[in-house]
Amino acid sequence: MNLSKYVFVLPLVLAACGGPLKYNVPSTARAPGADAKIIADVAADQGQTRLELEVANLAPPARVSEQATTYIAWYRKDSGATWSRVGGLKYDEGDREGKLAGSVPEVAFDLSVTAERTDSPASPSPDVILAQRVED
Repeated sequence: MNLSKYVFVLPLVLAACGGPLKYNVPSTARAPGADAKIIADVAADQGQTRLELEVANLAPPARVSEQATTYIAWYRKDSGATWSRVGGLKYDEGDREGKLAGSVPEVAFDLSVTAERTDSPASPSPDVILAQRVED
């Protein structure tokens, strides 16, 4: 079987898919100077999105909100929906970076990261450090 003709077709197919969505998101006034990079790999046929989130220049949670100990990422389909937890950011105080890899069972949604007192809050605090609408 001659595979050489497929070498030219594959890049065209991949280019037609558009690739993952990429966002550079500045922080809110709660975490001045922090910057986030979001990569959202939407799988419309599966009804989900794989997320990679990296936040640089991020102050420790307690500097954002007194008694906060962690950062949590949240999603909701739209402004009328309830927030659901994506997961906690892995925070490195020495590097001042937070990272998260996870998935969301939506292809378009609001994404928010908040400073929280515990790693398992029932709902997001008002201490939002970044927010982004993810959609194609």
